[in-house]
Amino acid sequence: MVNPWVWLAAALVLACLAAPAAMAGQPVPASEPFVVPNQSPLALSLVPFTPTSASLGPVNSSRLELTAAYSSIFVRQSSHAASLDLDMELGYLSLGYAYTLHPRVRLGLELPAAFYWGGFLDGFIESYHRALGLPNGGRENAPQDQVRYEATSRGKRIVSQDGATQAVGDLRLKGAWMLWSGRGPALSLLGQVSLPTGDPDKGLGAGGAIPALGLSGDVPLGRFTLNANAMYFYLGSTTLLDPLEPDDVWTGSLSLGWAWSDTLTLRGQLNGASALTGGTGVEGLDNAMLQILLGVQWKPSKGQLISLAFAEDLVYYTSPDFTLSLSWGWTF
Repeated sequence: MVNPWVWLAAALVLACLAAPAAMAGQPVPASEPFVVPNQSPLALSLVPFTPTSASLGPVNSSRLELTAAYSSIFVRQSSHAASLDLDMELGYLSLGYAYTLHPRVRLGLELPAAFYWGGFLDGFIESYHRALGLPNGGRENAPQDQVRYEATSRGKRIVSQDGATQAVGDLRLKGAWMLWSGRGPALSLLGQVSLPTGDPDKGLGAGGAIPALGLSGDVPLGRFTLNANAMYFYLGSTTLLDPLEPDDVWTGSLSLGWAWSDTLTLRGQLNGASALTGGTGVEGLDNAMLQILLGVQWKPSKGQLISLAFAEDLVYYTSPDFTLSLSWGWTF
């Protein structure tokens, strides 16, 4: 299988070759990347990374963002140092608001919520993996449509849930400062703090504040648009993985959109992150994270954008087997 970064690089080269031929009247692609975060419950609580455009929107404008996602997750691994047992289908919903108060400053907040349960897709996922020759990771040896969320370290319980659960997550305060913009590329500095409003005992809260700092960049290329994000998360004050000490995490995304028409954009995206821990011998904790997202974006009217995306894990055990997401954004 060809590395997906190769495909994305090839697409970018084609975009650069096509850009000089851009003409007035060409369709303009949506500039927003897919905003759904990694739906693995540990990543969702500890690394709440949602890529964003570098553009801040007009002064005194507001933006509402509603995101929904549904994922199938299975991990069953153990070592002398730790164990991780995830078997669930997870639904996610978040509501965000941002306000551009200055040409270079935007402030916002986002409140997520999630629920996990046994679901109904295990049989379908096993058949899907067999048809494509993909590993099931031991899913075929477990009862179907069960729900478990258990993590331990050296015999001490980290999380232990064996029933359906729903709860709000950690409130995220966000800010962006435009560093550079023009008729072409744009670059913004991003800041974020997650406040511990979620419940770590249910595995849906970090148990401490998580500050993060990053960059977002946009490059328009005729009918193409390229967006890249990078963000650093400091996890030193979290308690979710106690007695394990999580590493600070680097995250990033690379997103390429192509305007099919004035209202429809086709988009491919890679989301990645460094590992939460190291040396436990459990891949669900020690592996880096990498997902590919493919989907469409539709502009039904001025200021509105509806995005539909399918995400597949490229590194096993740290991301869901698949995620289907739908988001609606409105700038007014």
